Amino acid sequence: MNAVPQTSALPRRRRILRVIAGWPPAFWGLIAVLVLAAFTQPQFLSLPFLMILLRQAAPLGIVALGQTFTVANRSLDLSVGAVIALVNILVSDRMFLGAPAALPIAAALLAGLLVGLVNGILISALRASAVVVTLGTAAVVTGIGFLVSGGAPGNAMSATIKYLGRGRIDMFPVSGLFWFAAAILCWVIFRKLILGRFIMAAGDNPSAAGYNGIPVNRTLLISHVLSGGFAALGGLLLSGLIGVGSLGLGADYVLSSIAAVILGGAVFGGGAGGAVGTVLGTMLLVMILNLLTVFGINEAGKLVVQGLVIAAAAIIYQKSSRAG
Repeated sequence: MNAVPQTSALPRRRRILRVIAGWPPAFWGLIAVLVLAAFTQPQFLSLPFLMILLRQAAPLGIVALGQTFTVANRSLDLSVGAVIALVNILVSDRMFLGAPAALPIAAALLAGLLVGLVNGILISALRASAVVVTLGTAAVVTGIGFLVSGGAPGNAMSATIKYLGRGRIDMFPVSGLFWFAAAILCWVIFRKLILGRFIMAAGDNPSAAGYNGIPVNRTLLISHVLSGGFAALGGLLLSGLIGVGSLGLGADYVLSSIAAVILGGAVFGGGAGGAVGTVLGTMLLVMILNLLTVFGINEAGKLVVQGLVIAAAAIIYQKSSRAG
């Protein structure tokens, strides 16, 4: 009499374990970090400090969401750091001094979309390597930034842009609202729109997707345009947070944005993760780096820990995916 319930419970248990194994590494990592912080640095979990972390994480979170589109489509965008630097130079340049804030904001977003368009055309139409193309684009964009700034970024950033990066509504940072809106847009694209299905299908198996009538090249182009646009928006918020022009701004966002996507459970080519996973990955990465700062770990130590976390997350997720 007891044999039937036991055998029926076994598949259910396997399904539950499969669902748990499919959760991104960032989910479990966040739990571990929160528990560690609760026992070692309780002030780390206070609401004011969490709001500071949210403001700090928002620019990276938006850039990482854009990176999610390219990673899901078997590609990569190594030009996001150069886009952030160019955006920072544009919005702080004296040529926009006295102009409405909408003008430098529009120029910055248009620049990001244009870089993404160039990347997408070169990669999809010429079938060139994403790594080579986006590295080359990054070099060109960096050079353009030097030409625009003359090697000396301005300090004419409008109060509106600074408010986007630093402002608060009560305790909640304005940049966090942009991150929230960007995450919703990313989630809708992946889960509700045909474009998201095309991206996942083309990333999973480009040849099969092409045979089934999916516009693989156009989908890849759109993925890079979205990445460039998201990078520009993240750069805009980061510029407002910093408040001044800086030629080196955004250089560390290339590795960090890819790390957030991997921690979110994505794999190159139609992997899991998506908007929610990337948001969790960004939160985990920012919390780890800030917790290391609280513990007095220097930059070299942070890079080592960040690399180990990324490698561990990728290995664990790949093994769990194969087991599932």
